[in-house]
Amino acid sequence: MARKNDFILSSEPVRHTLETPMGELVVAVRPLSWIQQQEAMSRFVDFVTVKGDIQPKIDLAGYWRYVFTNCIVETDPSLTKEELLNLHPDVGACVQRVLPSIFEIVGTFAGGESPLG
Repeated sequence: MARKNDFILSSEPVRHTLETPMGELVVAVRPLSWIQQQEAMSRFVDFVTVKGDIQPKIDLAGYWRYVFTNCIVETDPSLTKEELLNLHPDVGACVQRVLPSIFEIVGTFAGGESPLG
């Protein structure tokens, strides 16, 4: 029988040292729990009615805003949550590589493999 704690996601962040075009940036990333993945998805896609038809409304920025503010717990040099949302595009592209991608989360919901194995 599994221990109760085996069912709980570790909240220990993983530190990543990134070489960005602007210099080295260390980012500590906390994984998303199952419910946080649901919340992240709700920031990415919503359904709206347009002329009587239900259509998806995609908000990629909403997804990344959620992930950047909920997964990144520390940086070196130190950046505030507001500063994280205003990164240079080249730096943001480097940071997104170590964060949960929308494709991993969608794959998990579609019955694919979990990013954890």
